[in-house]
Amino acid sequence: MLDGQKVSSEISFEALRLCPGAALQMQSLAGEANHSVKFIGAITGKSILVTLPIVNGNGVLVQPGQAYVIRGFTGRSAFAFEAKAIMARAHPFTYIHFSYPRSLNLKAVRKSLRVKVNLPATVTPRTGGNSVPVAIVDLSAAGSMVDSHAPIGEIGDVAKLAFSVAFESIETSLNVSAIIRSIKKPDAGESLRTGLEFENVAHNDNLILRCFVHTIESDVAQ
Repeated sequence: MLDGQKVSSEISFEALRLCPGAALQMQSLAGEANHSVKFIGAITGKSILVTLPIVNGNGVLVQPGQAYVIRGFTGRSAFAFEAKAIMARAHPFTYIHFSYPRSLNLKAVRKSLRVKVNLPATVTPRTGGNSVPVAIVDLSAAGSMVDSHAPIGEIGDVAKLAFSVAFESIETSLNVSAIIRSIKKPDAGESLRTGLEFENVAHNDNLILRCFVHTIESDVAQ
């Protein structure tokens, strides 16, 4: 479900104006694991450079000629493009040269994309106290709605929401700060429903959330 409109378009890589250090996700078209990397820079018309993924202290093997999908998010726009690995190096600095994309697909999300989910989670008050088990029933990069059998706080309270998301065979644990914005008192036999707004979400966690939400939305649309 989309709270607002989506607009998809093709643009040039230069028009993206991607800043060094921007978080990206790369996945081989062969279906291998999704890896988090950072954008280093680009040689216009020739190649782009990203950091080499490191797993268990070792650089991930990247074969020249292997095709990848590279995804990211900037502002309120999700983007993706295909590129082939040209060269990877682990020493003296870790990086990968990818072929320069002729164009990329840009999807502008004018408001937060919100999807229906059923994810187990816990909420812990910032002021201390016991964690409360909850179920996340809808989720966006900006917040969530949770069901619980016990109250998790009052409107305006700040808490930590801990949960895991999995997409493309990768599971990531998140622990985000959230403000209680709404509380719906349950009818007989129903759970307590609480609306949360995320705050100060780390850039990489924000990227993971947006990728997860867009993956769920894409699966529903198919």
